[in-house]
Amino acid sequence: MKALVVLALVLSSMTGCATLGTATNGQNSGSSVTAATSSVSESLAPFPTQQPSLGPQLILPVTGGAPIFGIPLGGNLYLPVTGGPPEFGTPIAP
Repeated sequence: MKALVVLALVLSSMTGCATLGTATNGQNSGSSVTAATSSVSESLAPFPTQQPSLGPQLILPVTGGAPIFGIPLGGNLYLPVTGGPPEFGTPIAP
């Protein structure tokens, strides 16, 4: 009886190690496939991604008037450099 328990423990530990080794190899190959796929999809993009400019930009206010320099706050909302309330506008240059 004791021999059967020892044999069962040996067999279960061997299958556990084999499964762990397979899972580790599968994870490594999966991450390399993901990395290769992401690099391919970035190179096939029709337009390169542009980083948003956080510095002051020349904007044309929606309400009209002369262009002003403003710091982007998000959602076409700009804080004028000279002070005053935030204004909605469209950047003149990217």
